Amino acid sequence: MIIILCTTPKDMSIVLNLTKTLLHHKLAACITLLQEARSFYYWGNALKEQDELQLLIKTRSSLKEAVLNTIQQLHPYKVPEFLVLPIIDGEPNYLSWMQSVLRKH
Repeated sequence: MIIILCTTPKDMSIVLNLTKTLLHHKLAACITLLQEARSFYYWGNALKEQDELQLLIKTRSSLKEAVLNTIQQLHPYKVPEFLVLPIIDGEPNYLSWMQSVLRKH
C-alpha cells in the first residue's frame, strides 16, 4: 500500500473531479484533502508562491501508474506533484478495508 501526495490549485471543482474519478474507478481507497497549503518553488528562473490544496491518495502500489495517468489527464498543472510514500505498517482492519475497496489490477 502507498500514499500519493498531489497538490492542486485552490479550486474545489478540480479537486472534486479528480477525487471522484479516482474513487469511481477504484484507483483510490480514500483521498484526504488538506486545505490551506502554501507552496514555494522555482518554476523556470522565478521563485513562485501559491495557495494550494494537498491530496493524500491512499492506494495499492500496483495501481500507481493508473493513478498517475488519471492525474495527468485531469490535472491543470503542466507538471503535477506526484510523490509516492510507502505504507510500511498500519492498523490491520484499515489495511484490509483498503484492499477490499480497490480494483484488483
